[in-house]
Amino acid sequence: MIEKGVVKALILFKLFRKGKIGGSHTALRNASKGIKEDPKIIKKAIEKLNKEQFLFAKKSTGEIHVSLNPHKINEIKYYIKKYLDIKVDMLS
Repeated sequence: MIEKGVVKALILFKLFRKGKIGGSHTALRNASKGIKEDPKIIKKAIEKLNKEQFLFAKKSTGEIHVSLNPHKINEIKYYIKKYLDIKVDMLS
């Protein structure tokens, strides 16, 4: 079982790495794909990230799409660095 903060950081890092910031978004299922954790825990993590305003969620093409909030990008980078062992230059 992965710590909840790490699950949230993995979701944020995946979206950041793919450039899903602001107007660029992806289907919710793509944001959590590849994370080896219980789907209920992933769903709660995404709900918390949305509540904390790290994520934008909108309905597009009949399903929920998400992207990172560009106004919180520095906080998102800090959160990723805090929970994952990521080099600073990877988050430029």
